[in-house]
Amino acid sequence: MSCSQDKQNSVKPDKAFSSLREAFFKAMDLTKKNTDLLSSIHGNCAGEYEQQVMMMMRGELPPGWQWIPCSQNSVVAATIESPIVYYKEFLSRNKFEKIKATIRGSRCKRACKQADILISVGLPAPRILCWGKGGGDDFMISEGFNGIGFFQYLLMNFFPPITPAKIKEKRLLLKAAGSLIGKLHLKGIVHGDLRQNNLLVKKDGKDFQFSFIDNESNYRWSYTPVSQIVKNLVQFSISSDSLLTRTDLMRIFLAYRANYPRFSGRKERKLLQTVFTRRKSRILDKKVECDISTNCQSIKDDIFRGEYTQGSIVAKQFSQGVDPAQWFKMGNITLKQDKNITVKLLVGPGGDVVVKCFSTKNLLYYVKIWLKKERVLRLWKMTHYFRALDIPIASPLGYVLERKGLWRTVSYFYSQYLVDTCDLVVLSRNIKDFPNWIENEKIISRIARLLATLHNNGLYHGDTKWANILANANTGKFWLIDLDGASRIRSNLDRGVRKDLSRFVVDMIENGLPKHFLGEFVSEYCKVRRLNKEHVIQKINPHISRTLERHKRKKNISIRHDNEII
Repeated sequence: MSCSQDKQNSVKPDKAFSSLREAFFKAMDLTKKNTDLLSSIHGNCAGEYEQQVMMMMRGELPPGWQWIPCSQNSVVAATIESPIVYYKEFLSRNKFEKIKATIRGSRCKRACKQADILISVGLPAPRILCWGKGGGDDFMISEGFNGIGFFQYLLMNFFPPITPAKIKEKRLLLKAAGSLIGKLHLKGIVHGDLRQNNLLVKKDGKDFQFSFIDNESNYRWSYTPVSQIVKNLVQFSISSDSLLTRTDLMRIFLAYRANYPRFSGRKERKLLQTVFTRRKSRILDKKVECDISTNCQSIKDDIFRGEYTQGSIVAKQFSQGVDPAQWFKMGNITLKQDKNITVKLLVGPGGDVVVKCFSTKNLLYYVKIWLKKERVLRLWKMTHYFRALDIPIASPLGYVLERKGLWRTVSYFYSQYLVDTCDLVVLSRNIKDFPNWIENEKIISRIARLLATLHNNGLYHGDTKWANILANANTGKFWLIDLDGASRIRSNLDRGVRKDLSRFVVDMIENGLPKHFLGEFVSEYCKVRRLNKEHVIQKINPHISRTLERHKRKKNISIRHDNEII
């Protein structure tokens, strides 16, 4: 069933929710259903539940049942007393639902089929008691499982701090769950959505019992693709580090491998690396989505649309009805200007704001509009990703898209103005003993650790030249700017990763830093990421040479000198 674990364990009807559900049926015109709309019902228990199904399809709650909160794509109810059974009506998700049902079978039909497959191979799943169709929607009734979701069980029993006895119990639970998932894949079955809440668990003495739910998207393979295995392992591993540490995840994997010994050696390391990387990415996605939905507000009118941070200088301006285009024209201080980008400093009584205006009309830009991948949208999202990782950047304040569709050729991005800062290139010219300042403030090692953190979390900056690193000469604090080229990495030493490292090293070389700083940068980076220093140097040397050549430095300079690692 597609409901959360606390809902699975519910035993008392919620009158407030019941009235809301009835209002929902009324709004959806479901109250007009009648008994004639029950076109078919099948299964050994069809006669037992036929009358109750007809009532629920009309939006009426039979005696001894309660509505269960669920997704908007279904209607779920359950009996209050034992034996617990669940009713699920599958509502149409979109206009293509019937077309897909013709090709793949309806969601209800797939759920029944996949539950039977799991049970037939000895894996736990709710037994389907009856199923059918009425009013254009499919339904089924399945046995209940007196358990709660895996995540909910962790939260209720193992939230830190926990006792030694609880630690032992948690390890047994993790081992049992890992073994079950291994058996699932050993049978060639991949769960359609193996998030933790779709594995119900209950304790039976010293052992644990489980049941897979939401099985309609399961698939049985003759030979399971690695991508599908990775998908399931990532889905099940998504949880806060306080509930599931890296060590906990390894316990799950060791039990998984014991029951599905397909991977070993290099393949096993690659699988784990992929799972952990994607897990971090998914957790970061959820954190950023939560941050934006909580702290940001949307702008929508006939000409402009966008988002801004609540309580910011930009929010105050927009609340007063300021026109973004006119506000940009009022800026008299231009910080940067080229063919497609103009950066201005907007000075006002509420504070200073940096605004970056993007304007272009080439074919690639129109394609990005169509795909909703415009530069300003990516910049807005990436600044929140960097903030979620505590990477020092100018705080994002908002963005605005001007006009609609293919006429949307101008956009604005607003960010915090960093007072008393200069980029590292300017500081290298203005500070008399710049190398000594760099060493005293530990700038090189700090930037190396920052980039390692960024790369470990699946992101790269894209243009780490010194002109894009602002610093305060007195405090030694620094910030990354110009995140236009930031994106996700696809591998451990992705092209974006190599570009970040090599671009920073090139400026170290061109600004004449002593060669021991280059070695310190690479060593610190490799230490944090647990990478082989020789291998990293080998990978980034070609990028360094090409960049130096582009800068009209014809000498073959790299971070190796006279065959020594610097």
